[in-house]
Amino acid sequence: MPRPTEIQSIIEEAVAEVFAAALPGLRAEIVRRATAELEVLVPAPGSSPTDILNAAVGAIQEATSQAEILRHLLEGEARFAGRVALFVVKGGAINGWQGTGFQDNEVVKGISLNASASLVARAIQGRNPAAGASADFDPAFVTAVTAPAEDNCLVLPLVVKDKVAAVVYADAGTVPGGALDASALSTLNRWAALWLELTALRKASQSPAADEAVIAPAAPATAPGAAPAPEDDTHRKARRFAKLLVEEIKLYNQAKVIEGKSNRDLYERLREDIEKSRSTYQKRYGESSVASADYFNQELVRILADDDAALMGAAFPR
Repeated sequence: MPRPTEIQSIIEEAVAEVFAAALPGLRAEIVRRATAELEVLVPAPGSSPTDILNAAVGAIQEATSQAEILRHLLEGEARFAGRVALFVVKGGAINGWQGTGFQDNEVVKGISLNASASLVARAIQGRNPAAGASADFDPAFVTAVTAPAEDNCLVLPLVVKDKVAAVVYADAGTVPGGALDASALSTLNRWAALWLELTALRKASQSPAADEAVIAPAAPATAPGAAPAPEDDTHRKARRFAKLLVEEIKLYNQAKVIEGKSNRDLYERLREDIEKSRSTYQKRYGESSVASADYFNQELVRILADDDAALMGAAFPR
């Protein structure tokens, strides 16, 4: 029987042979995966910032689940910042969900933010992006991932159903001269928030009970002893659904909206998108008690035409 040292030598030789045979394929697979990851983050040669932004928005719109939307949001924002991290806000806690661009992205998942930290509190309470020194975001986070080279950052709230559901941290990275495009980051954040809500509403339309329980924002408080008014609640939900649909049209057709207002023919330029969204609204509320209120047209005029119906054009159905 071979001695232990002989057995060990035989095993080592066998393992070495297996690795030698597998190494070329393993190396190729590593290169393939690394290239795929980089292609997500590096824009194609000749791409303009607008092209990159439109591609990122398109990726978010094609997503069909919350996780997909958030993943595409981070991938898109990584093209306009050196490092990006998303933290979920739930029950008073703010916990790391995912990061990109960090030396170790997994570190983000183990971090809980201090809700009273200056930039975090400003972003959540004001529901607007807050910019400042990285130390004002959360000292523990900065220590864990190392401070950015420029020592400044941007914190963006992700507002869904009138509540801050998450906050996004972005900085220019640890290499001097990195990118931090606040305008592009804000646009992507707003689009992702809108798409999260619209996706949930559209799925819930197949199950009204789910909409009542999960999707609809909390009803306003009523006076002690007063019963809630179901019809008023339906009006509120219908108006909000119309608002979201029209905001989607505006956000995805910004150039056409500008041109349409200038030429006073918004409806003609946006007819296809408007009628698709109108159909969605009608399927949900066309046969309900709020149908006569015509909230969809009201929101079209308010959001697209700045409350001037004449800008919609002569073809606009009133």
